[in-house]
Amino acid sequence: MTSQRHRFDVAVVGAGHAGVEAAAAAARIGARVALISGNLDTIAKMSCNPAIGGVAKGQVVREIDALGGVMARAADATGIHWRILGRGKGPAMWSPRAQCDKPAYAQWVKEYVEGLSGVFPLQGDCVDLLIDEQGRVTGVRLRDGRDIQAAATVVTTGTFLRGLLHQGEAQVAGGRMGDGPGLGLSDTFQRLGLRLGRMKTGTPMRLHADSIDWSLCEAQPGDEAPRAFAFETHAATVRNAVHCWICHTTAEAHAAITDNLHRAPMYNGQIDSVGPRYCPSIEDKVVRFAHRDRHQLFLEPEGVRTREVYVNGLSTSLPVAVQDQILSAIPALSQAHVLRYGYAVEYDVVDPSQLDHSLRVRSVPGLYLAGQINGTSGYEEAAMQGLLAGANAALELAGREALILSRADAYGGVMVDDLVAGGLDEPYRLFTSRAEHRLSLRADNADRRLVPLARRCGLVDEARAEAVAAKAEAIHAAVAATPPAARKRISGEGLDLEQAMEIAPHLVALPPVVAEGTWIELRYAAYLEREAVRIQRLQQLRDLTLPSQLQWSEVPGLSNEGRSRLQRGAPRTLGEAEALPGVTPGDIETLWAWLQSGRSSGQAQQR
Repeated sequence: MTSQRHRFDVAVVGAGHAGVEAAAAAARIGARVALISGNLDTIAKMSCNPAIGGVAKGQVVREIDALGGVMARAADATGIHWRILGRGKGPAMWSPRAQCDKPAYAQWVKEYVEGLSGVFPLQGDCVDLLIDEQGRVTGVRLRDGRDIQAAATVVTTGTFLRGLLHQGEAQVAGGRMGDGPGLGLSDTFQRLGLRLGRMKTGTPMRLHADSIDWSLCEAQPGDEAPRAFAFETHAATVRNAVHCWICHTTAEAHAAITDNLHRAPMYNGQIDSVGPRYCPSIEDKVVRFAHRDRHQLFLEPEGVRTREVYVNGLSTSLPVAVQDQILSAIPALSQAHVLRYGYAVEYDVVDPSQLDHSLRVRSVPGLYLAGQINGTSGYEEAAMQGLLAGANAALELAGREALILSRADAYGGVMVDDLVAGGLDEPYRLFTSRAEHRLSLRADNADRRLVPLARRCGLVDEARAEAVAAKAEAIHAAVAATPPAARKRISGEGLDLEQAMEIAPHLVALPPVVAEGTWIELRYAAYLEREAVRIQRLQQLRDLTLPSQLQWSEVPGLSNEGRSRLQRGAPRTLGEAEALPGVTPGDIETLWAWLQSGRSSGQAQQR
């Protein structure tokens, strides 16, 4: 008989970024949650890059915050280097990013979780699911024999499922260096009839700061006025504590790589799984871009109380001896002492097309999946999935409507729809180009977009909802108060905020966040109207038939990935093309425009 102390509403397996958000979201809605980890000292550990945010990812972190999540506040509390990426573009592309103090980040989240009402951290290795006679998951079984009963289970196992680490010919079972693999659940999933895949990711070496020749590196300071992730964090509390630095690989380093490709697991057949296209290993970069004689490396401190430096851009699974050769050929790193060498990790994933948009497994009641188990990469993608899966597990138990984000609501909705509707055959990461509504899915308005929805679900309290509603109303009123001539100039001429204030003086007296929000709404007003028309038109044209002998190489303007996916997928209609994973909304608009231009090899007609 199971002890009452082992009975919960929701069991969350894994306490990484997805697991933490899942447990916290379920608890906010009122569930009693077991947060299960093989090692409670590694809660929210940054296994790879010690940074939060980036292109599209920064927008996601702000969406997580708008939904009441943890990640933004943790980053604000432990950030040491702050930058807004995409400053040279319009505000829709501005993407916040923070280099964090890696040990401090994990400690902050651990303390937060341990103090969270309704969440009960529990150490143990999950080896199986408990399933009743109706086929519903009713909890999990741990290696030590304990059965944890739960009405719903969220699995967030990251890279641990049958994890296998590679450093050249050397192989060791593990989910990351120093931690063993997750065994048992893959067999359970297969027994349940779920389709599994195998993916790969990697990490670079970490170097001792005192052994790097910083005089041969270029300093990359943070922004003069750092911006917090969480909407409620006071800007004055986030500060730059370190510089990041840039150096480059060399032709000699590339030669060391190409001379040893036969020892690289990705090239000698030792690894046959698919790695991340958009975060390639140094081996991949040297092979794919053989014409380049150098690649940029970012040297990123892992904290203010450690001398460990992360070498962003030098991910590798080559043997340790070859990694030494590569470093010796890079002037700034030639004498560097290696604290940890790079490696690759292979792991099992579940085909996400088997999930519904709540992240529940369609064929297995009571089971939700979130994070890298769904084939995604990145802390931010995992955290958003965890939040949605945990919230939906709790909402289902309460008999309430699921929290489903549409593609028009959030980048989180874009991601889930991409995963569920199209599946994937390589690690997935978010980009602004994946979102057809990206002009409205901005970092600045994530609270206005999502806090009302979060309040209806019980993820945020009434006080926060009222504050966001007041902010939204203030921006709406300020937009309405802007004279037509000023509106036209701000939008048509792409004026910055200072220029906008000169021709719309009422903005000067507004709180800074309201003034900026008003300026952005005014600047994009005309574009948003045109975007809405384009989206509506594309919805109507999904049944447009594509020419049977269409040569994709003849369609200019397609992304390289989109062209490749269209070639392989051979879609018959524009709608089928849109559903292919890797084909962006921009590719669809390009294809539609090309068809309408008369340059296609055949006449497209409505069915």
